[in-house]
Amino acid sequence: MKKALLFLLLGTTVFVSCNKDDDDTTPAVKTKAEMLINTWEVQSGTVGLGAAAPIPGYTKGGSTNLLDMSKFRMQFKTGGDFVQTSLEGVSTSGKWALSDNDTKLTLTTPALPAPDVWNITNLTETNFDFGRVIAGNSTAPGDLYWKNLIDTYGKPLGITSANGVTIAVKTIPVK
Repeated sequence: MKKALLFLLLGTTVFVSCNKDDDDTTPAVKTKAEMLINTWEVQSGTVGLGAAAPIPGYTKGGSTNLLDMSKFRMQFKTGGDFVQTSLEGVSTSGKWALSDNDTKLTLTTPALPAPDVWNITNLTETNFDFGRVIAGNSTAPGDLYWKNLIDTYGKPLGITSANGVTIAVKTIPVK
């Protein structure tokens, strides 16, 4: 009787062990491109002017924002298409691509005179942070677009891009 009970116990242990191994599956690791496929909203944005420390330009829910980015969205789709909703709530579409070992994001739209390249500082399933550094004397079309935007919105505050600009944006997926 003891032997029968021992065999039953061993058989059950082996059976349970085999079933447990079958249930252990490792989820596939997503690529950066797969993680980017989402709709992202801005949580915060900072602007550094020249050598000065960056200043907050926008914080979601903040009352002293220099710029209202609450309507701004970036939706990245499979196949390289994206839709961007502007500060005013107007949507435009274009193409996106990752490069330089997934550290750069290039956006191409009819609204910009040249591809717009951003540095990716953090990209996970829950955070997409990006930025760029623009020299004060840059004449690159993508840089001129952002310099003009900063000069236009910053003029009432005496903010200018003449000494260079550093832009940093932190986003999360829209819920």
